[in-house]
Amino acid sequence: MENRPNVLLIISDQWSTRIVDGSGAYPTGVLTPAIDRLASAGIRFSQSYTSFPLCCPARASMFTGLMPQKHSIIDNEENYRDKYGSYPTRKDVITMGRAFRDAGYKTAYFGKEHAGDYGWDGIQEFGSMKYSSGGMLAEGSAYDQIFTRDAINFIRRGHEQPFYAVLSLINPHDICKVLGGKVKGATMADAIFFCRTDKEPYLRYQPRPGLPANHNDPYIQGMIRDRDYMYEELGEWSEDDWKRYIATYCLLIEKTDWYIELLLDALHDASLENNTIVAFTTDHGDMMGSHRLISKIPFYEESAKTMMIIRQPGTIKSGSVNTDSLINTVDLMPTLLDLAGVSVPVGLDGQSFKALCYGEKKPGFEETFSVNPDGRMLRFGNYKYIRSMIYGEEYEILFDLEADPGETTNIFDQPGTRLVSARARSRLSTWLMKEKLSLTFEPI
Repeated sequence: MENRPNVLLIISDQWSTRIVDGSGAYPTGVLTPAIDRLASAGIRFSQSYTSFPLCCPARASMFTGLMPQKHSIIDNEENYRDKYGSYPTRKDVITMGRAFRDAGYKTAYFGKEHAGDYGWDGIQEFGSMKYSSGGMLAEGSAYDQIFTRDAINFIRRGHEQPFYAVLSLINPHDICKVLGGKVKGATMADAIFFCRTDKEPYLRYQPRPGLPANHNDPYIQGMIRDRDYMYEELGEWSEDDWKRYIATYCLLIEKTDWYIELLLDALHDASLENNTIVAFTTDHGDMMGSHRLISKIPFYEESAKTMMIIRQPGTIKSGSVNTDSLINTVDLMPTLLDLAGVSVPVGLDGQSFKALCYGEKKPGFEETFSVNPDGRMLRFGNYKYIRSMIYGEEYEILFDLEADPGETTNIFDQPGTRLVSARARSRLSTWLMKEKLSLTFEPI
């Protein structure tokens, strides 16, 4: 027991890999010393995807190792609470917290849960407050410092047994659209005043970040519910509105990184760094102006890709980057348990990528799947295949991410792509049949 490593899981919410991906090269001018430090001392997976580009389903997958159709959380908590007063959480599921607790670990959770109670299952300590909600206009800016302080205090005190601790930060989610309520349609950007005019420089006197390369490329039909009021409102935004939005998001990223830096420093100062596995991930990304869209849920790279960095001093080679393996949020639980030497429950959808962390080859990561309310995604090779049902019409979409990283052209069943299109269609159909899934989830 004494030789088992501690496990520290750090989660951010709505972190866009197009803004910061751990590589240290960010055209927006954002500075993230903590994330870059973590990546330089561990392994970064550049092809990591979410099981569902929405908070609760993705987080439930993290803590159960199950796809959303298995753990039953297919929407955010608020919708279940408003309609049913409870969540469809399965009581028979062995969660990550319970698995670590039953293995003799001290378990602690600080910050946003928002996973239908799966994240809190098996947890013994919660700090000075419990929080599980979507995050409204500025709740991250109000609460993240409390969560971080509690996590630091936990790290600093003596530990007679190994610990599994989670710091789950709300930000950069504060940028998110507020869907309903007193400030419907408002964002954090609406509350920030940079200088006398919106065109003046801001942070470190640098110009506002530029727009993404695919900002003016129209979204592909079948990728979003384009009649949603949120998307209609965006047509009124000026170029400066978009730049102010992205600039605000970068500020929230830097603030989140600072909290992570404080926690990493505390781990070092407590002489626990060498015996602690540290993982950093996020539930999903943010469109950040690509295709003139914001928020999450679409299967575009900006929304569906996630951060995944794991550090284990003396075991994982520093500065490693895995660019080939397709991993998923469902793989996090079995991997952290496996790295810590704790038995992995049977029957999970996710699989351990421990061998990949150690630079070894392992089959089974050549493809990955994701789901959302309107469709299903298959990611394989250089390709992404999506089959969706939008307003009663079925769509099939294929992107070649190597030739078209901005996802601007649907090449499904086009000349030269018919074989790969047929392969993608057949593979997704097989998976849907195995999972007993249709193309859509029933609305909550």
